[in-house]
Order: sequence, then C-alpha cells, then structure tokens
Amino acid sequence: MTPRSVIALALAAIVTTAGAAWQWQANSTGFVEAERGQRLLPALLGQANDITAISVTRGKRTVRIERKDGAYVLGGSGYPVRGGKFQTAIVAAASLEKFDAKTTRTDKYPLIEVEDPVVGDAKSRLVQFQDASGTTLAEIILGKKARGRIGGAIGDGQYVRLPDDKQSWLVRGLVEADTDLGIWVDDAITDMNIDFVALATFEPVGGDKLTVRRTGVTEGGQGKFEVDSLPEGRKPKNDLTLRYAVQDLGNVKFVDVRKDAGGEIVRRATLLMADGLLMQFNITADDWVSLSVLNDGQDKTTTKDLKARTEGWQYKLADYKLKQLKLTMADLTE
Repeated sequence: MTPRSVIALALAAIVTTAGAAWQWQANSTGFVEAERGQRLLPALLGQANDITAISVTRGKRTVRIERKDGAYVLGGSGYPVRGGKFQTAIVAAASLEKFDAKTTRTDKYPLIEVEDPVVGDAKSRLVQFQDASGTTLAEIILGKKARGRIGGAIGDGQYVRLPDDKQSWLVRGLVEADTDLGIWVDDAITDMNIDFVALATFEPVGGDKLTVRRTGVTEGGQGKFEVDSLPEGRKPKNDLTLRYAVQDLGNVKFVDVRKDAGGEIVRRATLLMADGLLMQFNITADDWVSLSVLNDGQDKTTTKDLKARTEGWQYKLADYKLKQLKLTMADLTE
C-alpha cells in the first residue's frame, strides 16, 4: 500500500465520524457549544497528500520529518523514520475537534503549555505541515495533553492554539509530535537482553583499559560482576555499580543522529554478549558516538539488525548515558 493510499484510507475513516460531531454542534446553544465539534484545521483534510514535510520546533531545537521517494526520513541526516509516524501525525492533526474554549491571556498560556514555542524554556511545540515548495499549509501550537478530560468513548484531549490566534482550545484528540527523536525514530543504538551480557571494557585511547566481567549470578539470580586487575588497596563500590556499568551498555539510546563524519577517536568501550557478539562504541573528541561490530554473535538475526541500524551513523547521547561509556577505575572502586 502506498503512502498516499494509507493517508487516504485513514482520512476516510475520520470523515465517517463527522456526522455525529456536527449533530452534537447542532444541539448546542452557547458560545462554546456553537463551535464544539468543528475541526480545528478543516483544510488539512484536503491537503494531506500534498504534505511532504513536518517540522516541530521547541525552543532552539527543530526536528524535520520529510517524505522522499516514498520513504520517510529525518531532515538533514536522512535517518529512517518509523513506519506510519508521518501519516499518523497528519491524520491526528486533521482530526482535532474543538471541545472547549480556554484562555486568551498570554500570561496564562504556560499553565496549559500553549505559550510561544521559541521563547525561553517553553514546553509548547510548534508543528508545521509543509508542501514540496516549502509553503506552510497548516500549523498548530501543541500544549498539555488532557487525558480523560473529554467525555464519551474517546476521553483524551489536548490544549492547543493556532499561532495567529490568541484563543486557546481544549480539543478532542491527540497529536504525538515533539522534538524528542524517540517520537519519530527507533532511537536505540543497542537493545540487548541484559541477562546475556558477559563483559565490558572502557578505555581512553592510549590509556589503561578497565575491564568488568560477569562471574556468575547472585542469590537473587542477577548477574554478578568483578573488576579485572583491581588495584591493591581498592575494592568495588558495590555489586550494583558493577552490574549497571556493564548492563547499561546493552541499552543505549540517542538524542541526535548524523551520517558518520569521522573525527578523532579519543575513547572506546566494548560490550561482549554470551553468544560471542562483540560491539565497540567509538567516541570522538566532540562526543559523537559510533558503533561497530567486531565479532558476529551466534544469533545472526540480532547481529544483522544491529549492523543494519548502526553502520554509517554517529550519535549524540544524553549526558548521563555518555558518562556510562567513559567509566574509569575511580568510578567503580573505592
């Protein structure tokens, strides 16, 4: 099924619910009720197949999702977007219905997170739907989710505002769009079963290697680890510290991605799985991380998937996760 037909079918499903919404509106009497059930972005239904990009801005960060040659990718890097995320965002935005008029006061906007998205530490997000020429066909400021605040079978809503309108709204429906890449892509670098982690090493280029290996299991059935070549007079801080030092490398997510641009490698960390799969994290001087498979594991499907997802890319990690790749003897012992 083509992307165009996927959107068309989804929009057709939306239209089938329109009659009930308009009936609800017809039975209303007040100001709010007069608009209840109206589409917030009525023109978006007819423009859906013209949309080739979705931009989401929050503060100084903008994430752009693009449709190119039948595929969906992150703008700039070309990293693949999860299937259906692009179409779902369009359909969800086109489906939003006004439910209740909210504040028009700018000083109250932050309470429902519909403030100017590019100012300070705003929590709101500006979502723009653009065509191939770069023209913005529709845009909306997304605020707080309002789960369970709407009556009926579908009880979830969201606070929103149109950028050129002071009126904010509680709408029926939700749009999942953010500058967090985890909304759009599979943001895992490694996603291993930590019960099968066997060994990890941490090494500054030209420096001493720190090795932590699995030696068995605890009475509670969890992995037990020890430090190789423990310096005289030092001891591990505790079992948990060693376990997390190794197992955390099995589940690493990124916050940004780019095509592999090379750079000076200043640190490395490796992770060995019980089936022989050996992977290496390479850390550049400016803290971009790449992953290479040094030895295939017995599980060929896992190895193939890991290579396919990570070859040719460099990643930015959250500070706490990057720190896990740079552990030293001092971090683990006392």
